[in-house]
Amino acid sequence: MPYSGRINVTIGETQLKEVEYFGEAIYSPVRRGKTGWGMAIEVPAVIEMIRLVDEGKTSADRLVRLLESVAENIRTDYGEDEEGETPWGADCPSEGCTVCDGAKEEFAALAARTHVERQRFQDPDNYPYVRGKHTLHRAACSEAQRGIGSRSPDWTRNEAQDLRSFAHEHVTNSGWATHMTMLTPEDVAQWIATRTGPRGGAQYKLCKICRPSIPQART
Repeated sequence: MPYSGRINVTIGETQLKEVEYFGEAIYSPVRRGKTGWGMAIEVPAVIEMIRLVDEGKTSADRLVRLLESVAENIRTDYGEDEEGETPWGADCPSEGCTVCDGAKEEFAALAARTHVERQRFQDPDNYPYVRGKHTLHRAACSEAQRGIGSRSPDWTRNEAQDLRSFAHEHVTNSGWATHMTMLTPEDVAQWIATRTGPRGGAQYKLCKICRPSIPQART
């Protein structure tokens, strides 16, 4: 998961105090595999570093090596604190990652399901309901729309990057993956029936925002 912190960075005789850094951010895959990929530091601190080079208080080469060392030390320290976590960032090459390869089948299945649900979302006459894990919504409900994600059946992000974030961080945000299922009235009636106990106890919820009515199963 993304993380952040503050460190003091010493450049020659100058110390930059409490420099904010951010780790495990999602960046362009163009420089994936290079030291420091997936990590950022605050822009004001970068500007100060460049000025120190311009003033001759350090060299560009030394600054580069310092930043590489800082990035690797932070990444290593964080990785040691997160036992069992799959490495991310510079540990994931642009091609040939075994972790990404192992997740391709599950990723493809979720992506295909997302495509189907988003196509159905464009057809509210036939699919007027949406369900999450436990809650039923109308298709026009704002909560349902957020869960479905993009109104377009197409993805909104880079496929390769979505695979990496899914494989390494188990990210299934609604930018590319849906957490909702579109339903016909008949689907809803069956879903409700399977979640109603013998004494009428309900194991589901109706959205308090859109307040959907429950259709009756056809006989």
